[in-house]
Amino acid sequence: MDSFLPMGQTLPQHVPCRWLISLDFDGTLWHGDVTPPIPMSFFALMQQWRSRGVRWGINTGRTMAYLFDDLAPIAPFLPDFICTCERFVYLADTDGALQPLTSHNRAANNAAAHLQQKMQPLLHAELDKIRCIAPQLDWIIAPTDPLSVEAADGATMDALAFLLRPLMAQHPDVSMQRAGRYMRLADSRFHKGSALAHVAEAWQLPEDRLLIIGDGHNDMDAFSRFPGAFNAAPSDAHPEVLAWLREHSGFISPESGVMQILRHWGALSLS
Repeated sequence: MDSFLPMGQTLPQHVPCRWLISLDFDGTLWHGDVTPPIPMSFFALMQQWRSRGVRWGINTGRTMAYLFDDLAPIAPFLPDFICTCERFVYLADTDGALQPLTSHNRAANNAAAHLQQKMQPLLHAELDKIRCIAPQLDWIIAPTDPLSVEAADGATMDALAFLLRPLMAQHPDVSMQRAGRYMRLADSRFHKGSALAHVAEAWQLPEDRLLIIGDGHNDMDAFSRFPGAFNAAPSDAHPEVLAWLREHSGFISPESGVMQILRHWGALSLS
């Protein structure tokens, strides 16, 4: 289970939650190749919108500890919620500290353990076959998770995902959680959309009060779970994510990052 709890507090909760912003991290909120990797204007905007009942959080495939390796040095306050590993949920309490949603997280952890026992030998056998038929593909099994694969780049992961389709077709209860060059197999009941549903339920928000921003395949689980939300992606999202949003009347920013999306949504929803 993702047991690391970050130190710090959220912004004060002086007004009830009226709007919820869910942000993918890597490639969406966080851009490690620029300085600062999250614009300080983002945190200023979250502070400005606080009096309007806006709360925000991060919905990521990262573990909590890995997330805070990068987030803690630059974030002036904690997110109001965090969903990690595409399944674990943490919500801010009334004192502004993040706390695990214990019963859900335990169920997600048990499901992941059961899935590993079932799928590890099948996945590794299939990957051995792929290594033989496509030796040019550069990838490894993640050293900390036998159901996760790290490819050299996104194009290599696209190729691997295609070659793994026969295995996935045999197991409809298993999903492939992809983000850029990373992939893990997961219980199909637990994903970014189901995790975010617990957050929305905790604060009693309907889906038309949600803004969801993401750039990878695993974000489409959140988009699909909340078709009535304001679903959006930056311009450099994966082409399949952009195609999904075009088909479902989502919003695609002409820019990378989240700021143009946030300002567009704020002008529509908070004016």
